[in-house]
Amino acid sequence: MNLKRILLAAVLATAPSAVIADDFGVTETAIRIAVQDSLSGAYSQYGVPSLNGVRYVFDKVNAEGGINGRKIEVVAEDDGCSPKQSVGVATKLASERSVLAVMGLTCSAAAIAVRDTVAPTTPMPFISFSSGGYTSSSPDLGGLKENFFFITPSVHTQGGALVNFVMNTLKPQRVAFIGQTDVYGKEGRQGVEAMLAEYGQKIIADDTMEPRGTDATAQVLKLKAANPDVVIAFLYQVPAQILLRQANELGLKATIVTSASVTDSSIYKSLPPAALENYYGSMMAKDVLDSARMKPIMDDLRARYPDVTFNPLVVSGIGAAELMVEALRSLGKDVTPEKLAKAIDQSKDVKTSALSYPVTFTPENHMGGRGLGIYEIKDNAEVLAMPGYWPGTEKASEPVVAN
Repeated sequence: MNLKRILLAAVLATAPSAVIADDFGVTETAIRIAVQDSLSGAYSQYGVPSLNGVRYVFDKVNAEGGINGRKIEVVAEDDGCSPKQSVGVATKLASERSVLAVMGLTCSAAAIAVRDTVAPTTPMPFISFSSGGYTSSSPDLGGLKENFFFITPSVHTQGGALVNFVMNTLKPQRVAFIGQTDVYGKEGRQGVEAMLAEYGQKIIADDTMEPRGTDATAQVLKLKAANPDVVIAFLYQVPAQILLRQANELGLKATIVTSASVTDSSIYKSLPPAALENYYGSMMAKDVLDSARMKPIMDDLRARYPDVTFNPLVVSGIGAAELMVEALRSLGKDVTPEKLAKAIDQSKDVKTSALSYPVTFTPENHMGGRGLGIYEIKDNAEVLAMPGYWPGTEKASEPVVAN
């Protein structure tokens, strides 16, 4: 053995927690997991709450001794909700091999970009908090990757869930749609259209908005002319707020139902009550954040992270982290990216403390969520419209109460 190897052996013997390049963030005392998400700028409300949901779970596990003798370390990476930047960050993490897995990727376009370009080049598992794309749960369409998982319902599944809720609760004769010009809006429309067909209906009018659009006058007037009973909207926070405001101003009387991307309850405080009289939102959480069911978790989160403004996306981080912990525990001390991906792939009916649905993955389906909860606004506050979640993968006559 030459001098260089002797010195290397000495260093490793005296520093058991040092990360070796081939270890992917696993040492004798620690497991390093990255949370890559939108942590600054206009879309930080998507990433920051989820990041701290992950920290909340891992901090509690570490306080109880960790996992099989190892503590979990979180490595935070900002991807700016940008596909290009997200691919760059994920490429760096994959090449450095300093983390065992990557969580986060709340923005759908960023998640899909990483799934299709970076995930096939590394054994590291990815758990995305985004709604992903329909191809993620459809191997026939080429989007299924063995190491890439989505904790939430797909955009397509969300569309189906909203239609099941609408048709069974509001019982409309005429349903319209508005969505963003990106993959989020397009696949939302596909999901709505497919489930409406199960009820013998078609979309009677539809339009689009840019994700950063600031005016919906033309779209609202087009929808109003079609005289729908319900408008299903797949829009991010800002365009959804604009739609609700201008629908009220321009006299669109239809009930508006939004997908789960409306995350900040301050939207309701900035709108006149009349704009919310016929409005329903949707979410992955088992209840609204200020409910009695969620209060113990939220009180603890706010005490631990007083500088964070939490929104319903925090439950994605909590649910994904709890599933990650269960998968890691199943491995014992022998932890590798390949074995972790396989353990996640075998997760079945995992009930978490915050998600409305149990999480299941199979080799044929890496979309863990199956539906959405529904809330409404009463006295300027979110209130659960009914317990449980509405399934989105098949026609359903009532919500499922899972936990």
